[in-house]
Amino acid sequence: MIFHESDADGVRIEITVAAPVEEVWQSFRDKEKIFHWHGWDAPELEAEIDLIFFSHAEEGDRTLTVQGHDTFTLSSVPEGTRIVLTRAPKGTSPEWDDYYDDITEGWITFLHQLKFAHEFQPGVARRTLFWPREVSLGVSGKPFFESPNQRGYVVEEWGPGLLITCPKMTVVTTYGFSDEELEALRQKGEDS
Repeated sequence: MIFHESDADGVRIEITVAAPVEEVWQSFRDKEKIFHWHGWDAPELEAEIDLIFFSHAEEGDRTLTVQGHDTFTLSSVPEGTRIVLTRAPKGTSPEWDDYYDDITEGWITFLHQLKFAHEFQPGVARRTLFWPREVSLGVSGKPFFESPNQRGYVVEEWGPGLLITCPKMTVVTTYGFSDEELEALRQKGEDS
């Protein structure tokens, strides 16, 4: 991942996904595929996806501008697909300025969830957990990414799955988990 920040130009995040550009593009335009990577299980997830990717989105030639100011550009590269997210600078949407950094961190999380879904579990439904703090789950994993504020790990016993952690949150993505297994993991996080 390449991360650039400039007060005048906003934020630019680049990530490469080892999958063809048309497949990755469908992960931005097919609602069911968006569920495979965006966010985490929550009652409001479907409404969030509708709002971000459909109701307030403008589609171009492999570009998608969401909320009127964050633009994703997808291009084919030898390694697969390069995704560049360009966020408008603070002040573009003053009502969101207080959340600007949190939204940027959210996009870093979501783009790595997208990358993981394509590279490890293409087309497979997931189950997720979220805590608004860093939790200890007593697992280890192989490093998947590191940004200035987040770390991601591939956890084999989760399907393999993905653990993303930072001081403000922990996101767990699992594959093939039963209700009982997911509840046991949720309880472990609650108890930490």
